[in-house]
Amino acid sequence: MGPEQASRLQAQYARRAGPIGLTVEELDFENFPAKNGFPGIPVKAWIRFPNCAELVDGEVYAWTAKAVEVTWKDGPVTYRTWVWSSAVTPAGKE
Repeated sequence: MGPEQASRLQAQYARRAGPIGLTVEELDFENFPAKNGFPGIPVKAWIRFPNCAELVDGEVYAWTAKAVEVTWKDGPVTYRTWVWSSAVTPAGKE
C-alpha cells in the first residue's frame, strides 16, 4: 500500500467517527440568528473530522452572519454540519 492509499484509508476511518461541527456557544444564535432559504445553495465545504478535514459537495439551507449549515452525503448517510462561513465556497467558484 502506497502513502496516498494509506492517507485515503486513514481519512475514511476518521470520517466514521463523525464530523466535528461548531458548538452552540460558537454559533451564538441569540446574537446571530439563523436564516433559512430554499432551494439549497450548492457549495464546496471543508468538513472537519477527528484526524482530518475533507472538501465535500453539499448544499446550504441555513446560515448566520458568520456560519453556514452544510447538508452533505457520505454514501447513504446525509449529514448536516455547522461550519464557519470561510470554510464554504459556492460550487463552481472554487
